[in-house]
Amino acid sequence: MPRKKPSNKTTPQPKKSWSNWLMMTLLKFSFAVIMSLVIYMIYLDAKVTKTFEGQRWHIPVQVYGKAEQIDYDALIDLPKLAASLLANGYQKVSEVKHAGEFAQSKSRLIIFQRAFEHQEGLVQEKIITIDQENNRVVHIYVNDERVQQIFLEPVLLARIVANNQEDRVLVGLEDIPEQLLDTLLLIEDKNFYHHKGVSPFAILRAFYNNLRAGRTVQGGSTLTQQLVKNMYLTREKSLTRKVKEALMALILEFRYSKDQLLEAYVNEVYLGQHYANGIYGFGLAAKFYFGKPIQELNHAQTALLIAQVKGPSYYDPWKHRNRAKERRDLILRLMFEQNFLSKDEFVLALESRLQIRKQRRFSQQKYPAYMQLVKKELKQTIPFELQKSGIKVYTGFSLHSQQLVEQTIAQQLPLLENKHQQTNLQTAMIVTDISSGEIKAVVGDRDTNFAGFNRALSAKRPVGSLIKPAIYLAALERYEEYNFATLLDDKAITLNSEKGQQWQPKNYDGQFRGQVPLIEALIQSLNVPTVNLGMSLGLNKVADAIHLLGYQQDIIMRPSMLLGAINMSPLEVNQLYLPIAAKGQFIEAHAMTKVVSSQGETLWQYANEIEQRFSTNASYLMNFALNQVTKTGTAKSLSWRVKGANLAGKTGTSNDLRDSWFVGYDNNNLVTTWVGKDNNKPTGLTGSNGALTLFADFMKKHGVASYQLSTPESVAMTLFELKTGNAVKHSCDGTVSYPAISAGIRISEQCLKVKEDNRSWLERIFGD
Repeated sequence: MPRKKPSNKTTPQPKKSWSNWLMMTLLKFSFAVIMSLVIYMIYLDAKVTKTFEGQRWHIPVQVYGKAEQIDYDALIDLPKLAASLLANGYQKVSEVKHAGEFAQSKSRLIIFQRAFEHQEGLVQEKIITIDQENNRVVHIYVNDERVQQIFLEPVLLARIVANNQEDRVLVGLEDIPEQLLDTLLLIEDKNFYHHKGVSPFAILRAFYNNLRAGRTVQGGSTLTQQLVKNMYLTREKSLTRKVKEALMALILEFRYSKDQLLEAYVNEVYLGQHYANGIYGFGLAAKFYFGKPIQELNHAQTALLIAQVKGPSYYDPWKHRNRAKERRDLILRLMFEQNFLSKDEFVLALESRLQIRKQRRFSQQKYPAYMQLVKKELKQTIPFELQKSGIKVYTGFSLHSQQLVEQTIAQQLPLLENKHQQTNLQTAMIVTDISSGEIKAVVGDRDTNFAGFNRALSAKRPVGSLIKPAIYLAALERYEEYNFATLLDDKAITLNSEKGQQWQPKNYDGQFRGQVPLIEALIQSLNVPTVNLGMSLGLNKVADAIHLLGYQQDIIMRPSMLLGAINMSPLEVNQLYLPIAAKGQFIEAHAMTKVVSSQGETLWQYANEIEQRFSTNASYLMNFALNQVTKTGTAKSLSWRVKGANLAGKTGTSNDLRDSWFVGYDNNNLVTTWVGKDNNKPTGLTGSNGALTLFADFMKKHGVASYQLSTPESVAMTLFELKTGNAVKHSCDGTVSYPAISAGIRISEQCLKVKEDNRSWLERIFGD
């Protein structure tokens, strides 16, 4: 069958409609826009939730001192206690009504104690009454109930801001006064609990009012939008940013409750400028403007704080007092109209002054030397990232001890300069609790507010005779060879170094005594007998004793080390003497005692692992000798400088009187003191007429808990013959009693027989 010839005619195509094309294009474009918006919203959602649910802010480390304990029948100084309360932000009033206030009379102190975080947990607010008679506590009441002991709120030493970033005082919604929250919402966003993050009506109203005024007089942002602007966005003013702000506000409202958003806002809002640093959040702003916690603000202060939200620079109360007061008074009127205030409260607040701090500048960081020690320990203990999460650091800091150390330095150093015709003397002092090792006070400069070079931690100076107790302690541990009566040579000696150099040690007074008992060599700090003893023991044995006491650096083995040719910082010297004062128990001196997370979880706690590194017998003998140093030895001036006190200690002086040292202690506190010059020139001061005078002044101010020596059962008072050093049974000519370890004593039945001199008196005068 023949094939059909294909036709040349084409089938006509229907013409495309422009309307259809436009419709399809719009649909595609709309789909693309919607998909882009969805993707962008997913991106924004991830950004919002990551920040909001993670660590929203870098929160400073809060460093606290030790909660001061007050016991029934303890010694007390009410004026000093009142001064401590003032330093901790309490206000002195005639009648106590609110937390953070106290009243004082001659014999009574009433404290309305704030709630605070203690090392052991939360302490509720309460009213404490302390009665005293003859400087002793006779009654303690807590809310009218008699108790035996109370703890005072620990002082906040500092807030450590990592990398100089924003400072912030976080407050939970439950801790913010209801009046402040109600007023904030009234002024900034009264429909906060009713809108979904964006208020179209508020935007239109603001647009209309701004158009009528010809300038921006009102904003249309909700509180949620303000939170977005502060937390996520820059200060750029553009339509794009406003759209982004609105979208993120919607996401926040969808994701989180109103209370969560309100809490974030009160901790994020910008409320002022402290020189280069911004003031963010109501918690920090309350301290910045009024110097008190947010919970203690009165009505007028609350109104002024909320006034800052609209414009911290424009309503700055230090620069624009009248402007700030007008804004405050306007807010007070609105509070009154909404029944947030009674008429009497409104009138009283309206007539009050601004009540801001006198100076804009926050006070410089107090106690900088102590804080340097805390930062050093913090760096060794807590990871840096964790330090930005609002952790709380508790320390052994005592405000009382620190203030007394500062007073002592301010008073005594100029007196030393005048008396000895010196200039530019510098000093360092450290006070440590002997039983716990907690460092209570540190000063590293004569200017106690100086935050630079800290001599207490970093000045390495020759320790001089302070090294001697380590040598004598090493000897006393070898009780079968050495006791207090052991005779040591005090004669001219010459020692040769490996390089052939000669060393001829001399006593401070330049005299030689032939032989001296071991205890006298220590009490009088004689150099030559000490060198002989150290060489007899062996330099390695002496170095071992120094390391056992807590010195961690390597020691160059040379005879001059026996007279203190070792450079140590006051902190290292303090550690060296702590086990001695603690009766042979090694305790590491430390500032930090506990670190707690922002949620109250213990992150780190000092483990008080006490180790008996020296025997109780040898330690008792050493403390007995150092107690004698303060009675008859190089520190005997303490017997009249601090009358009636039983103390122990050791003087130290380096070559050419360049360094003056004294380490002393009572039953509770170890105090290390150094006086010298930064240029290492002579001071004209020994340990006894320099550093010791600062120690004595501090102890008089502080009060002394006399050192108590408890004799071990294996130690007994023993009679020794001075000329031989032998223990004897009966009293002979020239005998003395010393405590000795019984197991190492062999008692001689007879005294040294002195040859009878039968010569005539002429022969005795003119010889044979």
